[in-house]
Order: sequence, then structure tokens, then C-alpha cells
Amino acid sequence: MSTTNAEVIRAFYAELWEAADLSRLPALMHEDVAFQGTFGQTMRGHEAFGAYVRSVRHAFSTYRCAVLDLLVDGDRVAARVRFSGTHDAGPFLDHPPSGRELAWEGVGFFALDAGRIRHLWVMGDMLGLLNQLKS
Repeated sequence: MSTTNAEVIRAFYAELWEAADLSRLPALMHEDVAFQGTFGQTMRGHEAFGAYVRSVRHAFSTYRCAVLDLLVDGDRVAARVRFSGTHDAGPFLDHPPSGRELAWEGVGFFALDAGRIRHLWVMGDMLGLLNQLKS
């Protein structure tokens, strides 16, 4: 049974982000994957993406990604996701651990090639997130 592009994106959020299982990078993302993200970063490759996941996950003792909407058009996928977690493990966006539950939504646009993510562009609700960190 082959994996659908929708299943790849769901695994991306469940396995790489929620479970922080970076051993899944080669199965889910091309080795030269290009990523542009909400926090101003542009990166390429497994090592850079893995470091990014670790840097975000380092701030949260719990981290969740709920896929709210998923639109698939061949090798193009758009996902609206609700991110949340307890910000008590480390600094996040230059803010010390708050001990609070943070939640924000974002959208990711994926281009897949042969069942793996080749390009990813993500934009999240930075204003809402920063307001939670300040209050």
C-alpha cells in the first residue's frame, strides 16, 4: 500500500513535531528539502530542519499539532494547523519560560516529490503568539 500525500503531511506533524522523532526525516522529507518559516528562517536540508524542530520543541514540555484542514491537489498540499504546548521548558522567541499553555494557528504549503516533502512554506499567527508571551 502506498502512502498518500495527505498521510505524509499528517505524519510530518504527528511524528516530527509532536513526537519529535527526527529519525523520520529521511522518510518524510527530501535530503535537500527547502523550508521557509514563520520565525524568519530559510533553510535547506535535514540537519537544518532537525535543528529547527529541536529549537522549538526545547521550549515546551508538551507540544501538539492538530491538523484542522488539509487540502490536497496532486503533489501540492495545504494544511491549517493549531499548534499548542506548555511553555515551561526553555526560552521561546526570546521569552523565558512562562509556564503557560500557548496556542496559535498556522498554515503550511507543501510541495511533495515521490511521496516526500521537497519544499515547505509556513506562516503562523505571530501577533497572537507574541501577545500570549507578553501577557
